[in-house]
Formats: sequence, structure tokens, C-alpha cells
Amino acid sequence: MFLINRGEIEKRFDPFYYIPEIVELEQRVRKISKKRLKDFIISMASGSTPSVTEEEKFYSDAENGVPFIRVQNLSSTNELMINDLKYINQETHQKYLNRSQIKEGNLLIKITGVGRMAVSSVVPKEFEGNINQHLVVIKTKDNFTSEVLATFLNTDIAERLASKRATGGTRPALDYAALKSMPIVFKPEIVEIVKQVITVKNQKEAEAAALLASIDGYLLQELGITLPPPSEKKNYFLTHFSKVSSTRLDPFYHLTEFDVFNSSLKKSNFNLEEINNICFDVRGVTYSNSDETTEGKKILRANNIDLQTNELNLSDIRYIREDFKISDNQLLRKNDIFMCAASGSKSHSGKVAFIEEDTDFYFGGFMMVLRSNENVLPKYLFEILASSIFRKFLTKILGGTNINNLNFSMFRNYKIPLPPPEKQTEIANHISALRTQAKQLQQQAAAELAHAKQHVEQLILGE
Repeated sequence: MFLINRGEIEKRFDPFYYIPEIVELEQRVRKISKKRLKDFIISMASGSTPSVTEEEKFYSDAENGVPFIRVQNLSSTNELMINDLKYINQETHQKYLNRSQIKEGNLLIKITGVGRMAVSSVVPKEFEGNINQHLVVIKTKDNFTSEVLATFLNTDIAERLASKRATGGTRPALDYAALKSMPIVFKPEIVEIVKQVITVKNQKEAEAAALLASIDGYLLQELGITLPPPSEKKNYFLTHFSKVSSTRLDPFYHLTEFDVFNSSLKKSNFNLEEINNICFDVRGVTYSNSDETTEGKKILRANNIDLQTNELNLSDIRYIREDFKISDNQLLRKNDIFMCAASGSKSHSGKVAFIEEDTDFYFGGFMMVLRSNENVLPKYLFEILASSIFRKFLTKILGGTNINNLNFSMFRNYKIPLPPPEKQTEIANHISALRTQAKQLQQQAAAELAHAKQHVEQLILGE
């Protein structure tokens, strides 16, 4: 609880706007600088999102389309992340979304949605694209001005000032007036501080990515599997009718490359064993929105598995009411292999995480758990399921369809190399060491970035 004078009340009546520590922070910033974001804007436009139900009309592919920037492409390091892009066609870019085109040096700011507000990135050199309705594009005097503004807006100081101005409750938003009113401390020296640490951060993350990428090569080598080089893509191929008629009719399923891959797998140094002979599956908890609460039994979902690291991400956990009846089998236990069984993206279907210790987390209906028997080391089975060997199989069974759902029957007969127990342990331990090294590098990168941002905020506030 806090009190304010009647004369201090402005246009807003919600108490969050007047929280004393945020009001005090804004007063400190205003004493340092009288500038506001509007003083740096030459032009500003918000984006729009074409209907996904008319995908053929508005959207395209990477080869023919124009990059369509979404919130996930922005970062708090000022960089525009362009490794996971969606694309619109040229007509949509030039006509329907003409006003929200983005070019080199433009400042992009997140204005709606949950999570951190006013996340900002600068459009890199020789890049052109467009934005959706959750972003605005701002043209400033030059690229460096945009970089200084982005660096300031990505500080915790600016985030608190932006959140203060946001309205909308469960889906906060910054309107033009609120965004333009943002206090700005324009200190060019903060850009170089962040740039230097980002260079180091990217190096460490690249080293971590290289370690994770080396896992597949190591695993294939230890199993005695040699994959042929990628063959030239052809517009057609031949297969036997008997083979097609006994399985699926779509051509993708019968691509020659899958046969070549399976032939290589059979040449492993070890015997192959069907998955259903070494583990069984347990499906997750089915519940409705009305069962969800703010506290109670904890439920993990697909977003709780990191696709890149195959680790649990516990930043967004759902809860269901305490009296909801759930089987003890649906509680994540030590040595469980936690798998995504259904997702809006094929790349996420089948992703896995290994459960190191007993937990108090249950898992949702779009997930499954694989529990191994005495014939396989659980950690070894996890590494196989996280590898390119199994991902290649998933690509085959999901890639040519509109189905993103997995069930155990779809891969229960899939065969994996099964070395002796001591070899399984050796492989699992080596890969675990690689994952630990990669994680340490990622943590170092995050710590150095946090330290740099703290330094930047001290400079901004003159401390």
C-alpha cells in the first residue's frame, strides 16, 4: 500500500502507474535528461499480421519471400535475430504492408504482448523486410542513433519505465503517445560497452553450439555408422509398387535418402533393437482451461523443453487445481525421457529432455514419457532419441504430412544400435561431459552480458 497526493494524479488512475520506486526512477532519469523518444523520431509506423488462414495469398518461402519480423526476432542485445524467420510475398510487402517496410538502420520496438516490454533491435546492413502488429518501426537520424536508443531501451531502467506506461492488463500494450513519452538518456558510450560484450558472448555461444553439434559425429563414430554424403536433389525417383502399397502413398515417405540412411544404420558395429523392447510410454495429463489455477499441481508442456539444448526450461509452468486426480505414473521421475508428442511445429515434435532426479512436476496431455527397462541405460537411450539418427526418422514419418503429433505406435518398432552396457555408459558419460561444457560456456556468456548491462545502467544514472 502507498499514498499519493491528489495533485500528483495524471491521466491514469491505475495504481501500478504510481508505484513509488518507479516514479522515483523516472524522476531520476528526467533530472539527467529532458529528452524523450519523440525527439529522435523522424517517422514511425506499426505493422500488421496477414491472416494465416489465407497463407497462399499473403505468405511465401525464404527463396521468394520477404522477411517478416516478429517479436521472437528481437533481442535485448540490440541484434535482430534472423535465424528463425517467417516470409511474406512481394505483393503483400509492397502493397498491403507498404507503410511498415523496414530498412537498414531502422529501430524496431516491441509494443504489445506478455513479457518484457519495449525490447528493441536495429535493422542490420543491407536488410529489408516487414513487421507484424506487435512491433513498430522508427526511422531515426542514422544507424548510430538507433543503436544508442536500442541500447538504452533494452536496459532494465527503460523496461520499467515502459511497463509503467503500458495498458491492457493480461495483454499489455504501448500506444504511440505512451511510447513517444519514454524518457531517454542518450549516452553514445554505452553502445561500445554492449558491442564488446556481445562479441565475447557470441564467441562463447558459438563454442557451446560447436560442442553440442559435435555430439552427433561422436555418437555415429562410436556406433560405427558412416553416413553417405548428401546426394543431388532430383525432381523424381523410382520405387517399387509393393513397397508403396504396403505403407504410405505420399512420395516424401519413400525418398531414396531415407533408404540410404537406414542402410547405413544397419551397418552399425552393434545389434539393432526395437524401441518397444527396451522401454514403454506413459501419456500425460488431460485437463481443461477451467482446471487451471495460479497454484496447485505443476504441469510441464512442450515449451518446457529447450529444442537446442534438450534441457528443461522451467520459466513458464502451468498449474491445475490441487484436488485434480492424477495418476502417480504421470509424475516425472528420475531417468524418465520427457518427450513432446504434439506441437504446432514439426521441429518440436519428438524433442526430448532427460530427468536427472525425481520431481514434483506432472506432464500435460501433449507430452509423453518413455521409461526404459533393464536392457538399456536410460541416459544412452535419451542420447539416441536426441540425435540426428532419430530426428531423421521423425522427419520421414512427419515431414510429408500435415500431422505434428506423435504416438508410441509410430516409432515403437524403430530399431536403434544397442551396445553392451559398459559401452552405453561410456557413450552417455562422454556426451554428458560435452553438454556440461556447453552449458558452462552459455552461463559465462549470460553472466558477462548481465555485468555489462549493470555497468551501462550505472553510466546512465551517473553512479
